[in-house]
Amino acid sequence: MNGVRIGIIASLLLCVWLVWPKGETATPPRPLLIKSALKDAKDPIIVLGDSIARQTPLPRTLCNRPVVNAGIDGSSTSSGLDGMLKKALGSKQAALIVVSLGMNDAITADSVETYKRNYQALLAGLKTMSSRLALATITGLETGKEVGPRKAQTIDGYNAAIPEIARGVGASVIAIPPMPAGFTSDGVHLSESGTALWSKAISDGIIASLCPNG
Repeated sequence: MNGVRIGIIASLLLCVWLVWPKGETATPPRPLLIKSALKDAKDPIIVLGDSIARQTPLPRTLCNRPVVNAGIDGSSTSSGLDGMLKKALGSKQAALIVVSLGMNDAITADSVETYKRNYQALLAGLKTMSSRLALATITGLETGKEVGPRKAQTIDGYNAAIPEIARGVGASVIAIPPMPAGFTSDGVHLSESGTALWSKAISDGIIASLCPNG
C-alpha cells in the first residue's frame, strides 16, 4: 500500500512539473506569490490593484506592520480580487486594504454606474477581511502617447465617483497628486518619477489611516 501511495504522489508531482513554466524567467502565478507573502505576515497592510500597483516598489513596513503588494496585471473592479485575496489570507484579518483600480475598467469604457456597482461589490467582499479600507484615485493618462481605447473623460468620471463609493463603506480616500510631464513610460504605466510620486502618496495615505500620530 505504501508503494502505491508513493507512486500516486510521484505521478502528481510529475504532472505539476510538466505543466509548470520552465526556464530561468519562469515564476509562479501572481496569486501564489501574494499568498506566500501573506503566509507569515501578521496584521498586514495590503495594496490591491492592477499593474500600476504591482510595478511600484512600496516600503517593506509602515506603522510597524508589513506591507504586501497585491497588485495583479490587468485587474479591474470586476476581476474577483476579493475571492483571490480571501484564499490568500485565509482566516486572518488585514490591518488595512488599499485598493487602486479603474485604469483597466476604462479599456472597455464601463459607465460610471457600472464602475460604482462593480467597486461596491468588490468592497463588500473586502470588508470581511479588514475593518479599514482606503481607495486610491486613478492616475491620469499622459497626453501625446498611445493609450489605446482609454479616454481621459472616462477616468475623470471614475475619479469623481470614488469619494461616494468610499463613503458607502466607511473607507478613506487616497488622492494621487497631479503628475508632472513624463510621468509615464507609455501613456499609462508609470515611469520612475511617476512611480516615486505614486508610492509616496500611497504610503502617506496609509500612515494617515493607521498611525497619523507616528
